[in-house]
Amino acid sequence: MEPSNRPVVGITSSMVNHNNIPSYNIHEKHIQAVIKAGGVPVIIPTGTNEMTEVWVRICHGIILSSGEDIDPNTFGANPSPKIQKTNKKRDFTEVELVKNALKQGKPILGLCRGATMLNVALGGTVIQDIETNNTKAMKHNQQATRPEPTHYIQIDETSELYQIIGSSNILVNSMHHQAIDQIAPNLKKTAVAPDGVIEAVEGTDKTSPMLMGIQWHPEEMAGEDPIMQRLFDRFVMECEKSG
Repeated sequence: MEPSNRPVVGITSSMVNHNNIPSYNIHEKHIQAVIKAGGVPVIIPTGTNEMTEVWVRICHGIILSSGEDIDPNTFGANPSPKIQKTNKKRDFTEVELVKNALKQGKPILGLCRGATMLNVALGGTVIQDIETNNTKAMKHNQQATRPEPTHYIQIDETSELYQIIGSSNILVNSMHHQAIDQIAPNLKKTAVAPDGVIEAVEGTDKTSPMLMGIQWHPEEMAGEDPIMQRLFDRFVMECEKSG
């Protein structure tokens, strides 16, 4: 593929303090996975509604990346005592990115926080802390290295995710304490952990562009696991179609 024809993939970012300077941050593995798939990554900061419309217009697809907890106010709830760092401006930006991507017919991939954010943007809610919500919860915030898988998930064999992965039972990594609660009307559950935590969702309209949320971190695994890289390969291929 000629460099000028490669699809542009917008990836959202977090706010951090670097040397006491407010800065935008994104884990490098997101970038590497997109480049390896043939896409051109562009980092999206927080912004206004007008900015999100332009960002989506110049991108062929949007990745909602990992990061902070989602502000409970974003989905109409009160904060749990277990809530961690939030960024309401980021929430607003990502909700508007999702709305504009749907309007413009662009594919969306949510990763970890991005999966729950996708659900919220479409009208769903969030479990603010898995262990508080489920007394039989397994450990979802692993102490192993980030690329190392630590628990199994079960994938719906009728799903697009199954078509990409090629298996109904796989090991994934896990670095989250929030999860999807009530699923948005135009999403469906496509994978679960043994304790019932939703691990993946996708759009119910098969005629629309790719709409998928993944609760684990495939970008961290993709460098060592070709199966995880397939998620980004498929997403970038879908981005090509939207161009």
